[in-house]
Amino acid sequence: MDHSSRLQEGASARSESSAPGLDQARTKSTYSLQWNRYRILRPDEDRATFRNHTGLGPADLAGAVVLDAGCGMGRYLRIAAEAPAALIVGLDLSLAVLAARDSTRDQPAVAVVQGDLARPPFPPGAFDQIYSLGVIDHTPDPETTFRSLAGLLKPGGRIVVWVYPRESPIVELMMNAQRRVSTRLPLAILDPLCRLLAPVGALKRRLAASRFRPIERLGVALHLATIGVSMHPDPEVRVCDTLDWYAPRYLSRHTPEEVIGWFRRAGLDDVVDLGRDPIFYHAGQGRGVNIAGRRPAVSSG
Repeated sequence: MDHSSRLQEGASARSESSAPGLDQARTKSTYSLQWNRYRILRPDEDRATFRNHTGLGPADLAGAVVLDAGCGMGRYLRIAAEAPAALIVGLDLSLAVLAARDSTRDQPAVAVVQGDLARPPFPPGAFDQIYSLGVIDHTPDPETTFRSLAGLLKPGGRIVVWVYPRESPIVELMMNAQRRVSTRLPLAILDPLCRLLAPVGALKRRLAASRFRPIERLGVALHLATIGVSMHPDPEVRVCDTLDWYAPRYLSRHTPEEVIGWFRRAGLDDVVDLGRDPIFYHAGQGRGVNIAGRRPAVSSG
């Protein structure tokens, strides 16, 4: 039986429901809407972001069994599939899996499974490489989710995560105040509101680029007042990113030391901070906490 058949069999034998007592209905509805409505495949940007945030190149993926943990509509699945990997599996809680299957239908090495990252429907030690970019911070208990994913690594296997960074107390206060309102809005209202806010993101981008100090300061003030409104140069991505910030019930922020602690407590080694000197594809691209580590290889002795 090949890799794909074994993993598919394992997935079908396990429940894809969420952990008891954790309400992820808003998460499911948010990402079901977001990734089926906004098919923001931007190959050049996606390729650069994937490489920058995972540190993975074709040689790392060659012949590997890979997990995209929280694959959304599959933009990074497509990039990973450019390498000659043995199998690339996308896992997502929501009906974003429909968009992911559609966007990777021409990629025979890709399989997409619906399931909860905190209760992944795969056997331990199934994967050589795992990456999760901007997903664990949208789960009810990020460290528990991380440990569940780390348990899927083969000996010597590597996992890398990217999560939102914790900000200063005043910025955290403003973020929480805005999201306390936005997360209570129905998606049918919030989605068009994010589209209406897209020009604000474009204005913030222009003000931030000004060399005239008073204008630059005005841009900073506007950004703080609308901190979740994306400044991405592409208007459609801007709407999608803004929705991604304001809609989900769960959106935690973390320090590098905190995330490194997850790796240590999970028994991983070779822990590296990839976010120390980040490379950005475009001006204004969000920074994050970006950590990688490995499961220790089995001792030959």
